[in-house]
Amino acid sequence: MKRFIQISFLALCVLAIAVTTACSNNGASYANKQNDNSPNSGNASTEPQGNDGPFGKYEPPITMRTTMMDTEFLNEGDTMNDNVWTRGFADELGIKVKYDWVVDGANYWDKMNITLTGGNLPDMLFVNSPQFKQLLEAGQLEDLSEVYEKYASPLVKEFYSSGGDGLLATKNDGKLYGLTEYGGSYDTSPMLWIRTDWMKNLNLNPPTTMDEVISMIEAFTKQDPDKNGKNDTYGLQLNKDLFFGGDFNPVGFANGYHVYPAHWFKDNSGKMVYGSVLPEMKTVLSKLQEMYKAGYIDPEFGTKDVAKAGETVMSNKVGLFFGYMTSPFSVSGMIKDGSTADWQPYPIPSADGKPALVQNRMNFGNIYAIRKGYEHPEALIKMLNFAVEKMFGESAKTEVAKYTGTSGQGFHVSPVKLLKPNKNVYIYHNVVAALEANDPSKLNNEEKGYFDGIKKYRSGDKSQWWFERIFGPNSSQKVIQHYIDNKSMFMNEWVYPPTDTMVSKGSTLDKLELETFVKIIYGQTSVDNFDNFVENWKKLGGDKIIEEVNQAMQ
Repeated sequence: MKRFIQISFLALCVLAIAVTTACSNNGASYANKQNDNSPNSGNASTEPQGNDGPFGKYEPPITMRTTMMDTEFLNEGDTMNDNVWTRGFADELGIKVKYDWVVDGANYWDKMNITLTGGNLPDMLFVNSPQFKQLLEAGQLEDLSEVYEKYASPLVKEFYSSGGDGLLATKNDGKLYGLTEYGGSYDTSPMLWIRTDWMKNLNLNPPTTMDEVISMIEAFTKQDPDKNGKNDTYGLQLNKDLFFGGDFNPVGFANGYHVYPAHWFKDNSGKMVYGSVLPEMKTVLSKLQEMYKAGYIDPEFGTKDVAKAGETVMSNKVGLFFGYMTSPFSVSGMIKDGSTADWQPYPIPSADGKPALVQNRMNFGNIYAIRKGYEHPEALIKMLNFAVEKMFGESAKTEVAKYTGTSGQGFHVSPVKLLKPNKNVYIYHNVVAALEANDPSKLNNEEKGYFDGIKKYRSGDKSQWWFERIFGPNSSQKVIQHYIDNKSMFMNEWVYPPTDTMVSKGSTLDKLELETFVKIIYGQTSVDNFDNFVENWKKLGGDKIIEEVNQAMQ
């Protein structure tokens, strides 16, 4: 029962840092002028130093045993056990990092499961949400409440308070048991992506209602939008995982009908409900079935993951899809010399005039925790302070290049990390203002990288297109700002580790939901079979999950 769209923020930051040499925070910025908790001020990290402060050094040094995913982003001459980060922790904090094991990321969670059952826990645990729940229920985690309040730097606290409580997923009975890789929530918002060159070819306007969206999908299918004289296009692209997938999923389409699949929220009675099994879901499935039967949807979507769906789109076969702020990365391969293709994002329109809300979720990521009984639980806090400071604080002005390395992605080498949550919309405002003034002098280095990318794209380098469509005047971040202005984000209210029945029955229910929905869209079964699906979903564990969720929320 995960239903998490893994977007965005970390992937975008990887690319962002790769094209910049620093992430300093000098200069005035839009974010500094907002009454929001958005982190964009390096000065927030200023804190009196001392042996017992947020950056206090242990004398004599201590050892922190932990585990690690292997990474290719080491500086030349460095190793996983001896690198710029491990030396930094040792030299400045007196913390010697020792890895019990290092494995490839694809095998990390299986290896961690073995470690958890073996009983010899490392001092610091990097775990996913189910593993965190297992450790918490077994009483194997140290309470970090007091050490977090005492030792967390102002900048770390600022990051975790941006756009909500970034530590909510690791709290239990009013106590804090872990630190998350919190990424905020704004960038999880779905939006509509349209091939604007096809829209112009057919003299169409951007749709303002869901009926107009469907009419555009029909036109892109039937009216030869690429003007090649062939009947070889589809209006809408989906991927085989439907509401569970990333780009090319129909979440935004459903939201236009005020339906929220794979989403937990309170109904009018105050009870937590799961959107995929509510009666109004039939309307969405019925509309998708109608479009599939009419030939408006790629007939092979049920066999295509996100990558394969993207290949179909990039082969000039599709003119519209529902995606996210990072969707340019899924289609950028078709934006090249000689191509007329262009895509632009738009807010999700409503089906009935009532403003559409887009489902949104807190992106907590994975979790850092401390085993019960470790003598220095505050060491985790100090290490995170250090990592955030070197990447985004005052130290970043002179040291970020050292810690990001020649690849620009050296932060992966650190055993703890936290990137700025919800920062992208503020970067958008700063970049657009600089473009309008043709003056990047007030931008920090990260923003300047985006500014330069947009300038290169406008000068003819189409490989830089994604900068324009994520941070330019008509970009995905403009859509995010539209949602903020109109209070259009509808938060997923289940932000906690999975319940017992989610763990034991979740995969079975996921499979049942996906298979049923695909069959309905294909027309292999009636839309009315949705009612049978709901009944089976509840019997197989859904009712118990709803009960557990409501008990937990109380």
